[in-house]
Amino acid sequence: MGITMNKEDMLAFLKNEAQGIAKMFGPNCETLVHDMTRHGHPILAIYNGTVTGRDVGSTADIFGDIGDYDETVYAKKDYINQLVIARDGRTFKSSTFNVIGPDYHFALGINMDITHMIRAQQMISEMTATSGDLQQALMQDARSQLEEMLRECVIAVGKETEAMKKTDRMRIIRMLYKRRAFTYQKSVAIVAERLNVSRYTVYKYMHELEEAEKKGEHLQD
Repeated sequence: MGITMNKEDMLAFLKNEAQGIAKMFGPNCETLVHDMTRHGHPILAIYNGTVTGRDVGSTADIFGDIGDYDETVYAKKDYINQLVIARDGRTFKSSTFNVIGPDYHFALGINMDITHMIRAQQMISEMTATSGDLQQALMQDARSQLEEMLRECVIAVGKETEAMKKTDRMRIIRMLYKRRAFTYQKSVAIVAERLNVSRYTVYKYMHELEEAEKKGEHLQD
């Protein structure tokens, strides 16, 4: 921090900041001030200490009482918005800010217990997960059904597509028409591709069948 204060004023300032942050973010947010000049970095002030179960004077780390370790790791580097998995399995977001002056070195710590948020996020993710797009699935199923109808009609005609004449293709269109195959989405394009004709031709055949039906002519097949 770029604030010039004596040791007592800086400590008072940090305590006030820590208390305000704890109030703002609620009981799952623990804030504390460490004395970084002393072994173990004892806590000088702590708010919402029930989050980690620590009190003023404690030298336990957020991970728990881990015993002796290289304290220079925390010497002058700030750690911001870091993930912490506690020994009891809880999940935290943790930040530590060093405040260094002529005769002091404090650290402002902020630890947010997000365990319940993570679980809620997982539940929401599970509840909102889907197996696929229903519209795409319906379209694919409809295409499969239509292609099966086409296959059956081609078998009924008894000729390969390349060998069919207009009467053969018309017969297939008639069979598909009777089965209401053209109610499927993109059915005309699929049938046209399978019969090696244009979509215009398929529409023309369908029109002829509709006209015949209006005249009361019987549709065979």
